[in-house]
Order: sequence, then C-alpha cells, then structure tokens
Amino acid sequence: MAMAQVINQTLRQVLRAVDERSGLRHGLFWLVVGLLEAALLRYKCAFVDHLGLALVYALGLLLSSYGPATYALLYGVLPELWAEQPRYGRLLILALGWLGAASVLSYAVWAWGLLPLQAAMVSGPLDRQLALSSALHVPLLLVAGAAAGLWGYRRWHRKELANEQLQQENYRAELQLLQAQIHPHFLFNTLNNLYALTLRQSEEAPLVVERLRALLHFVVEQGHAPLVSLRAELALLRNYVALEQLRYGPRLTVVFDAPAMPLHAGIAPLLLLPLVENAFKHGSAEQVGAARIVIRLGLEPNYLTCTIHNTKNADAPAIAGGIGLRNVRQRLQLLYPGQHELGVEALPDTFSVQLRLRLRELEAAAVPPRRRAWQVAGRRRRPTLFRWRAAAANWVPA
Repeated sequence: MAMAQVINQTLRQVLRAVDERSGLRHGLFWLVVGLLEAALLRYKCAFVDHLGLALVYALGLLLSSYGPATYALLYGVLPELWAEQPRYGRLLILALGWLGAASVLSYAVWAWGLLPLQAAMVSGPLDRQLALSSALHVPLLLVAGAAAGLWGYRRWHRKELANEQLQQENYRAELQLLQAQIHPHFLFNTLNNLYALTLRQSEEAPLVVERLRALLHFVVEQGHAPLVSLRAELALLRNYVALEQLRYGPRLTVVFDAPAMPLHAGIAPLLLLPLVENAFKHGSAEQVGAARIVIRLGLEPNYLTCTIHNTKNADAPAIAGGIGLRNVRQRLQLLYPGQHELGVEALPDTFSVQLRLRLRELEAAAVPPRRRAWQVAGRRRRPTLFRWRAAAANWVPA
C-alpha cells in the first residue's frame, strides 16, 4: 500500500511537471509520434528496411507536414471553437480550409520529397501516383486529431480547476461572512442583558461580566476554528443560558438536559448558539408573563440531536426567527451538506427546532490535556469567594 502511494504521488508530480512546462509537453508528444511513425514505416508499410532510416523519414514528416498542420489546427482553427461567442460558420470554413491545405501539404511532401528520395536510394522507378494513396495521409489526420483532443482536454481540465478554485474561494468567503455575522449578533444580545441589569443596579451585574468574559474568550479564541470540542460548545450554551436566566428572573423556566459528551467529538463553533438565542429572543423576550424554554441534547451513533422548544405569544408570527436561524441554515448547508437534518415547527403558542447533526472526530492535538495534580491542588487553594463565583458561573438551573 505504501509503495502504491509513493508511485501514485510520483506519477502525479511527473504529470504536473509535464503540464506546467510547455516545451517538455510538446517535446514528449512529438517524440512519441516520431517513434510510432518510424515503427509504422519500418515494420508495417516496409517503406524502408532499416530502423535508422525510418527514424530519419519520420523526422522529415514531423518537420514538413505533421508539425505545421497540427499547429495550424491548434492555433488557427480551434481557438474559434473556444471563443466566448463562437461563430460556427467561420469555424466550419476554417476547418474545411485546414483539411484542404493539410491534404495538399501531405501530398506535396510525399510526391516531391519522400517518394523521390526513396526511389533514388533503391535505384528504382518513381511513381508519384502512390502519393494519392489515402494510407499515406491518414496518419497526419490521426496525429492532428490526437493533438487537438489532448489540447481540448487540457483546456477543459484547467477550466474545471479554475471553476473549482473559484467555488472554494466563494465558499470560504461566504463562510467567513456568516461567522462574522454571528459575533456582533451574539455580542449585541449579551450586552443588552448586561444593560438591563445595570439599569436595575442589580448585584448580579459583576457575575454577568464574568460570564460575558468567558463567552467572549470562547468567541475570540475558538470562534474561527474549523472544529471545537463538543464539550466546549456545550459549556458555552450553559453559560449563555445562565446569563439569560439572570435577565428574565423567575418568570422564565429553563430546562437544559444534556448527557456527558464524548471527549473527541467535534462540532463547528457557534453552531448551536444561534438556535438557543432564537428561543430567547423570539420566545421569552416577546412573551408576556411566564415563559418556558426546553433544550435537550442527545447522542446517537455518530450523530448529535438537539431539540429546542419555547413558548411564545399566540399572536406572534407563524415562523419565528431572524439572523440567527437563517445563519444556521446557511452554515449547515456549507459545512454539513447531506449530513444534517433541520426541522422547524411553529404552533400558535410554541416554537420548536429539531437538529440532527453528524459528529466529527477531533484530532488528538485539539483535545485539551487533563490538568496536572499541582494545578488541581493550586485550584483548591483559591479564596472562598473566588471559588463561589466560579461555581456559580458553571451552574444552570434545570
């Protein structure tokens, strides 16, 4: 297997080098054509009885007829075919003109070049009628056709690569735009929470600042990573839910149910947060009186399930959502094509979102290492007030 991979990689490098060097590419093509023509003259047609002489004749054919006719086709006729607006009438005239000129050139090379030379070498009679034989001119058409086919394939392949590269650049640009939308949208909602608490001069404002610091640390440090730990994403959700509960107080009931997440399970960063934000923004924020939000995460073989259910006013729009939900849809289409199921159910007084997502494996280097014993011991010696605040920052009421 390793040997096959080495051979495959070496072959790709050789083909890439040939493709990037025009002189090498053309030289190899004409070398192969010359060898085949020499073998044809020596062993198939028996035109000459010596291989060295056959190579000389083949070289003469390449320089006198095959080369000029082939390059005339490649650079004189086919560019009309690949034009942005090809004129097929002009293309037909050029093709017929090339065919006639190539036939005349091939006849002239054989009738006044190779046949007289061969007759002189064998001291035999000269018969120029042989130059009218189609068998002498078919190889030229085959060579020109093969060159045109290779030229067209290479042009098509380069166009496909350019289109693929353009699609990848568009994909990256769109994904970066979507991620850029998440950060200010999320920060705007969180600052609204802090602003509401400071207006009430709440004693919980410092705790909100502490949680906000943890959330912003996640956004800055891991928000642009391709994958983050599912455990880290879950901790982010818990922090955000706790912030929202501080804002709404006892009128909001939140049920957050999630099992222990696998250590190596990964997910795109900030993918679930907009769904949770949507439940608060279009549920409890717009609802008069008591509100309820249920967030349940589950695990299936290689899949994560997430169900978010929130109550809402009966006169609210049939489809609740906004920037967050649209953003999630677009990111799922880009990052998890064919690997996710997203469903939305809007009832008169409730709104539900169900997401089923295929999990990805985190690399070993991306998994945070366990704390050393001295780090744990140092953590135990923290002041009581600091430990109380740290515990409160990780607690979410059920």
